[in-house]
Parts: sequence; C-alpha cells; structure tokens
Amino acid sequence: MEKPPIITLTTDFGTADGYVGIVKGVILSICENAKIIDISHEIPPWNISAAAWVLANSHCYFPKRTVHVAVVDPGVGSKRRPILIEAKDQVFIGPDNGIFSSVLQDQSDAKVFELTESKYWMPEVSHSFHARDLFAPVAAHFASGVSSDKLGQAAELDSLVKLPSRELRTNPKRVEGSVSYVDRFGNLITNIKKDQVRNAALCQVGKRSIGRIGQSYSHAEQGAPIAFIGSHGYLEIAVSQGRADEKLDAGVNTPVILFESAQ
Repeated sequence: MEKPPIITLTTDFGTADGYVGIVKGVILSICENAKIIDISHEIPPWNISAAAWVLANSHCYFPKRTVHVAVVDPGVGSKRRPILIEAKDQVFIGPDNGIFSSVLQDQSDAKVFELTESKYWMPEVSHSFHARDLFAPVAAHFASGVSSDKLGQAAELDSLVKLPSRELRTNPKRVEGSVSYVDRFGNLITNIKKDQVRNAALCQVGKRSIGRIGQSYSHAEQGAPIAFIGSHGYLEIAVSQGRADEKLDAGVNTPVILFESAQ
C-alpha cells in the first residue's frame, strides 16, 4: 500500500482563531489522504528568524519527500515571492522572506520555483491569508503528484532572500558566538555547535560567567544557570527549573563566549 504524503505546518498562527484548522481543511479538500503534522504554530508573531531555526532543526527528522509549509509572513500582500524549494530530498513551500535561510545553508544544488500558476491556488486569493489561498493548495497539489515545474517557474537559488548570518569566531583558546533562539522555557540556544565546545570549557553569556560546561539541566542546583550541549547539537544555556533569558537578561544575539579552562 502506498504511504500517504506527509505535509508539515510551521506558522505563527497560534491555535485560538481557527486559522490552522482552515489551512488543514484546504489541504485535505485537495489531497484527502495527506498526513498533516504540526511542527509549531507558536512561533512568536512575525519572527522569521525563529521560524527559520525551528524548521531547520525539525525537518531532518521527517521522511524523504515530506512537504514542509512554513508561513511566518509579515510581508503578506506585498511583492515578496511565493516559492517552492526542493532540497535535502524534501520540499519547502512558503514566502521568500528568509524563512528557509537555515535550511538552505550549504545547499548549492537546491531547486527553486516561484509559484506563478494560479490555477493551483484557491479561486479567490486574499491579500492577508496566503497560507490558506496559495501555500496550502500548492502543497496539496504537489503531494497529489503535480510536479514543481507545473506549479511555477524556475528561479535562481542566489536570488532568494537570506537572513543575516550570525558570526562565529574561533581560535585555539576562545569561541565567540551568540544566542540564535529562545525556546518557550527561556532556554538560550546558541550558534556554537557541539564540535566547537572544548572539554571543560568555561562559558560566559553577555557579561555573566556560567562556569564549566555541564551535561544536562539536572547538573545544576535549582535556580542556577548551566551550559551544556542540547539535543539539537548546539550549546544551550538554561536555568534549572527557571528561565535563563530572564535570569541572565539575555535573548537573541546576546554574545556567548567559551574560554579554554585551566586544567
């Protein structure tokens, strides 16, 4: 038996207003056997960089040919392009506003299509709900077997909007990064990968010293901060049973420095 196509949704819609349910209804009206998975609908409103981080750290756990619809779209109704991208054996659909920047990092062979074929959209397209009227039907048609080149025109990968990259500086005794994302628990997730963290390194967030790198939340006393390698493979700073963003007065772009420690 052929497996049903998988379509994921990542948005800042929340779940109070019915928007997510409407998007799912449109998809199922076109591709009734689709399996729809919610990655997140609690992205902070209009926060494209947060959506980019969540999508980049989630899509790799899905099967090949999964269709990912990502819509955090403060420019809806403007001239920003609707796009479809084939990359990493998966498909990404949404606005060309940088939301796919992290997914496309180090991807030189991705195929990009500007969604121009309105016959695969809803009959009427509003200026404020492209997730319902454009992205959802395109995802459903693709999942039903319509090829990318029928949904739009090929575009250059280099033409896509990219979010500014967060600089990472390294030398034998020091790593300088920053906070990339703050999760709902207030944990600070950095752009420092696990292979850049030296054994027993000392961590500083902003001007606050955290001490040596630990192993998990439980390796700190309640209310105390701790730095460790998170499940996503990046250095994370947390407060045991508390919020690191509040206790350390830190957020996205706060500097994080690792020092070589004396043995």
